[in-house]
Amino acid sequence: MNHKSFVFFDCECANTFDGVGKICSLGYVICDDDLNIIESEDVVMNPECDFDWYLLSGKGDCKLAYSKDYFRTKPNYEAYYKDIKKLFTTGNRYIAGFAVSNDVGFVNDANERYELPYIQFRAFDLERYLERKYEKKQKLVEWAQEFGVNVVKYQSHKSEDDAIMTMLCLKAECMKTGQSVEEIMTSPEGKKCFVSNEQILEQAAERAYRREMTEKIKRLYGKKSPMPHFKTVLGERFELDNKILRDVDYAFGLVKQIYDNGGVIGEHLTASGWVVFENMPNPEHVKKIEKRGLKVMLLKELAEKLK
Repeated sequence: MNHKSFVFFDCECANTFDGVGKICSLGYVICDDDLNIIESEDVVMNPECDFDWYLLSGKGDCKLAYSKDYFRTKPNYEAYYKDIKKLFTTGNRYIAGFAVSNDVGFVNDANERYELPYIQFRAFDLERYLERKYEKKQKLVEWAQEFGVNVVKYQSHKSEDDAIMTMLCLKAECMKTGQSVEEIMTSPEGKKCFVSNEQILEQAAERAYRREMTEKIKRLYGKKSPMPHFKTVLGERFELDNKILRDVDYAFGLVKQIYDNGGVIGEHLTASGWVVFENMPNPEHVKKIEKRGLKVMLLKELAEKLK
C-alpha cells in the first residue's frame, strides 16, 4: 500500500518590519494517513533581530510562547535549514497549515536573509478551505472550538501547538464528512487551496513593485514643475480617486503628465482643486467633495486637457 505522510506546520516571527518575516520558531507535526501523530517539535531559533515590542508586552492575543532570552540561546535559521528542507521535500508527503501563505512567505524570507536556496514546496491552506466551504472567516482557535478540539491543552502562537490544532481541525472535518485527508486535499475544492513558494515569491515581487511605484507617485505630491513642458493645467490642483491609483503604472503616468502640464497632484486636498474619478460618483459623495471646496472631474475630461 502506498502510504503517505502529512506535515502540518506553523511559523512565529520576532518581527515583520519592512514586510520581511524573521522566524523565531517553526513548529510541525508529522502524521500518518489517519492523522495519527508520528512526530512533533517546536524548532526554536535565534531570529538575530529585534523583537516587536508588542509580541513581548502581553497585550492583545498575540504573545510569543518563550522569553526573548530563550530565543537568543538557540541557533539561527541557517543551522536548521537542511532539516527544514527535508521536512518539506521528503517524497510522498503533503504539507499543510492555517493561513499558510504567510508561513510559506516567512520560509522564503528566511532563505533570502541567509542567502540559502529557496525550498521548492507547496502547502494546503486549511483556512482557505474552511472559509470557502462554510462561508465565514475565523481564527484557528475559533475553528478548533467549533470542531470540539480541547483548546485548553494548547497555547496559541506556540508554533507546535498551532500546527497540532490545525491538524486536529482537519481531522475533525474528515470525521464530519467521512472523507480521508487525502480525499479532501485532492478534491476539486481542495486543489484550489494549495499555495506554492513560487506563488508567494511572485506575490511578494508584485507587492514590492506596487510599493515602489506608489512611492514614486507620492514623491510628486505637492510638487510644481519649474519648467512645465505644457501649460494646459498650469497651477491647478488634482487629487486622484483610489480606483485610479490601484493601477500603479497608469497612475504614475497620469501624475507625471499632470506635473509636465503645470498641474499639482496631492491628497486630502481642501479649499480648491479637482478630485478625478473614472466614473461619476454618487450624489452624496459629490456633496462631501464640495464641502471640502473641491470639484469633480472625470478622467476622460482630464485626459482631453493634457498633452
